[in-house]
Amino acid sequence: MEKILFHYISNTKYMAIITILDYEIRLSTYLSELIFPLDLKDKKVVVDLALKSGIDKYRFVCFDIDNNGKIILNSNEYVYDTTEIEFIANEYLKQKKESVINSFLTDKQKNMILY
Repeated sequence: MEKILFHYISNTKYMAIITILDYEIRLSTYLSELIFPLDLKDKKVVVDLALKSGIDKYRFVCFDIDNNGKIILNSNEYVYDTTEIEFIANEYLKQKKESVINSFLTDKQKNMILY
């Protein structure tokens, strides 16, 4: 079973969305293994934690990328202006409908993502 999804996005501030599919994974372990193209290092990467921690104001967290293309784990900050990001993230989660259905989210939250 996949534990994360990764998608490059077209956004002025963010280069990619990483969707966490497994609430049991150690997030820092997976994020520290990723390497991004150096030409995108001035952008941030967004992590969608909906299936790990829920759908609330802490759903999205972003990270900076260092000069080696690695995520700077201690640069995390929550993303609060999420309308566009939420739409994109929900489209990716729809591709993993089974993960959403089997998650701890309430039926109402599952429906918000899937329909």
